[in-house]
Amino acid sequence: MVLGSGMISLDALRGGSLADAGGVNPRVLEDLRRVLLVVPSHFAAADTLRCHKSVWEWVSTLSSAGDQHELAFIFVLPPEASSADEGGLALGLSVDFISPLSTGHAVWRQSGSLDELLALLNQTRPMDLLPLKARRAADAKRNALAQLRAASLQDDPSLAVRAAKTVLDVFAGMEHSLDIYCCPPSHQHGNHLRTWLRALVTGNVTPQQWMSTKQQFNDWVAGSAQRET
Repeated sequence: MVLGSGMISLDALRGGSLADAGGVNPRVLEDLRRVLLVVPSHFAAADTLRCHKSVWEWVSTLSSAGDQHELAFIFVLPPEASSADEGGLALGLSVDFISPLSTGHAVWRQSGSLDELLALLNQTRPMDLLPLKARRAADAKRNALAQLRAASLQDDPSLAVRAAKTVLDVFAGMEHSLDIYCCPPSHQHGNHLRTWLRALVTGNVTPQQWMSTKQQFNDWVAGSAQRET
């Protein structure tokens, strides 16, 4: 109603197919220009980034521009959110910090004033998904995890050991941020991943041990941690 757009029926959503008889999806998000993602207090950065990904998937499906649809995206954080929480979001967006002018995203805390939020909405430059995809394609952390995923598809544990060392090198001093790239429950899977990586690089892994554990990596790490947005 806010967008003055058409509606999608619950039956269509439940059925899993929104396209009409001609295979065209409804363009109900055609005029969407700003998104405010209100982050619950119990959310970690990984949870928020999964919501962010889902929003972009909906927009790409339900607007004619697809991944070239331009949005100004505001993360509305709880008042108690820390700088580490904001840093985790920046890491997930493959930037050093979130800039309203250069990333298409901004952060506002619920303790701020409405005037501040409105000013931030006006300052945030709308951007499509292509710059984010390009940053992620060049992201050393994502590329290291992608190389480890490729190694996990092979039978040679020595390939995985080298790839695991690279992952630990690029995440040195910030191993906790591996949670961001893990499937839910992200922190639990991140702990498993950290333990598994250290075991790979410090122990003698036999081919038999490797064959019995290599699938675990793909169970823990989300597709978004590899070369996918």
